[in-house]
Amino acid sequence: GAIARQTPGMSGADLANLLNEGAIVAARQNKSEVDGDDISNALERISIGLEKKDAVMSEKKRKLVAYHEAGHAILGALMNDFDVVAKISIVPRGPAGGVTIFMPSEERLNTGLYTKEFLENRMCVALGGRIAEEILNGIDNVTTGASNDFQQCTQVAKAMVTQLGMSEVVGQRLVGQQQGGGGPFMGRDFMSGSGPPVSQSLRSAVDAEVKRIVDEQYKRGVSLLKGNSALLDALADKLMEQEKVGGEELMKMINRMAAEGKLVMDAPSMAVAAYAGERLSPERKSQCLHPDKPAMFRCSDCPKRGRARVAGSDDFCSAAALVSRRAPASRTVQRLGLETSVPLAPKTTGELAFERVAAMASEASGSSVPT
Repeated sequence: GAIARQTPGMSGADLANLLNEGAIVAARQNKSEVDGDDISNALERISIGLEKKDAVMSEKKRKLVAYHEAGHAILGALMNDFDVVAKISIVPRGPAGGVTIFMPSEERLNTGLYTKEFLENRMCVALGGRIAEEILNGIDNVTTGASNDFQQCTQVAKAMVTQLGMSEVVGQRLVGQQQGGGGPFMGRDFMSGSGPPVSQSLRSAVDAEVKRIVDEQYKRGVSLLKGNSALLDALADKLMEQEKVGGEELMKMINRMAAEGKLVMDAPSMAVAAYAGERLSPERKSQCLHPDKPAMFRCSDCPKRGRARVAGSDDFCSAAALVSRRAPASRTVQRLGLETSVPLAPKTTGELAFERVAAMASEASGSSVPT
């Protein structure tokens, strides 16, 4: 299952090549069988590049890379609608000094649809590396390691404004050159092949809107990482000690912070199933949503439940990953599939048994049982 989640969209030939590469990795370690770690290493080798185990890094650089990757991973784990954190590593691989690997959900891959919230979260996570560097060394001692993150951020924000209609300033229209094809009778100039002309004022509005979107996500990331500085330090220290940290291990650390009331979120009354990586359903559930793997928050029927502190607020919200025995606070809470922080008292065994017997009798006789 874990390997399948890491190989979405791969064809049969791609999978055969992956297993062949995994067999080579296992043979180099004198193993008689190919295990999951070999396949994961082979996947990283194919997608990112060779691991530079002999690369010499100073302690200062290792600490910088550890904080950079920890910033990406923590913000990704705290987002409601985002991909699952699979692995964090500070071992140089290919052109990268470190890497944080995310696993997209199967539903998102099948549909190919991305919400506005997901795109905003993607920008915030991309800026996590630079924000962590600023927290560690100060704003005047940042490095060029986040250049690719800035490129990704700018591309996403510009696409939201000029192509996806996700800006109130520009509205629901395409701005600038069309991408891919389109003849001279489809709104394109016959000679130049460019899109409809764009005025200078509209260009300025687009630039200002892109800057506003990126700045909002930057401020959001700063608030989250500064509020969870203890978690950032703990994850960076673990990375410097182990060099690699799995997604489940990160979720256990977040669970511990939530149980101690030290976890800072960016929105009130929000319960996040971070390891599931998907929005909560507003339907009532009676069982744990993730019994086979650790989640960031415990369900109401789990033995332990933590509490998460909201950034910029003294309120506390119950940290649970399902909607169970809770009343919605407003239409917005219902629409987004969130839950309130006031749990109802659990029913006794006698009450549950009576309800079940009453339901069975009602189905058999067609009339309700008197209470």
